[in-house]
Amino acid sequence: MDTKSLMNEMGGAFAVTWLVFGATLWTDGAGSAMEMTGLGLATVGGMFAMGIAWMAFNGAHILPPVTWMNIMTSDMSDQDMWMNNGLKLVMQVVGAALAIVLMAEVLEWDMVTYAQAYPNGQGDYEFDAMAVAGLVAAGAVLGHINSKVDNDWAMPVAVMAMAGLINFESAADMASMIMNDTGDALAVALPWLLDGAFVGAGAFAGGWIDENL
Repeated sequence: MDTKSLMNEMGGAFAVTWLVFGATLWTDGAGSAMEMTGLGLATVGGMFAMGIAWMAFNGAHILPPVTWMNIMTSDMSDQDMWMNNGLKLVMQVVGAALAIVLMAEVLEWDMVTYAQAYPNGQGDYEFDAMAVAGLVAAGAVLGHINSKVDNDWAMPVAVMAMAGLINFESAADMASMIMNDTGDALAVALPWLLDGAFVGAGAFAGGWIDENL
């Protein structure tokens, strides 16, 4: 187990959850009330923040779909690989949880809250074959970019472009769910695991096609 790698994972998830998914800003000068806003992954600011985070926390995946791409394109018979990447998924949730606590303390909230993917619980989550196909296709493109383009900004740009297709914020959703009443546990946990696995499957399929053309 690489402790440094896990700390980078936690630190990267903390920074991205705080500064990209939700940042604290003064509303109208020092001493005023504060509000939460987010740069957002689908913005140029979010793209730059994501790129800098990947450079600063060298080797960290930060986003669960990226970890799943690494899992699905590695030797899946390697138990150490599963252990290391499984711990990375956990540390992403821990880092996101720490960021949520920080935001809650700064904003003086009575309880920890965060915008959840499925605030109304399992009723908001449905299996959609076309959505799954879209995730696999997005994973194939994302995996190809990750493996073929030797540029630090290629992945941040790709993530910005695909932010509407892939739930890159699933670790923050998991952290929020765990720290609240867990009433939507299934609705949040399934995308955290399955959406990432579908993206990883797309990356695997894209790599296989590329190798056999």
